[in-house]
Amino acid sequence: MKVELTSEEAWVLLSHVARSVLDEAKLSEEDRAALRRWRSEEMRPNSEPMAALTEKLNADLAKTHENKSRSRLRKPDWK
Repeated sequence: MKVELTSEEAWVLLSHVARSVLDEAKLSEEDRAALRRWRSEEMRPNSEPMAALTEKLNADLAKTHENKSRSRLRKPDWK
């Protein structure tokens, strides 16, 4: 099975994580503003930094899937 995120899907994931950090972390107003500015100015769905993040996410997902598939093959049947 191959899972690959589009840039828009990665942006939604990034937005959710950033929103969670803004809601739950104890950040100063200056840090909150910087995070919001970074998300809205630099991490737009079709920007180059977002494309790099999407590529990294997809590579990490593929590697994790490969590692889990490989480790299943090494597990003995009786456990």
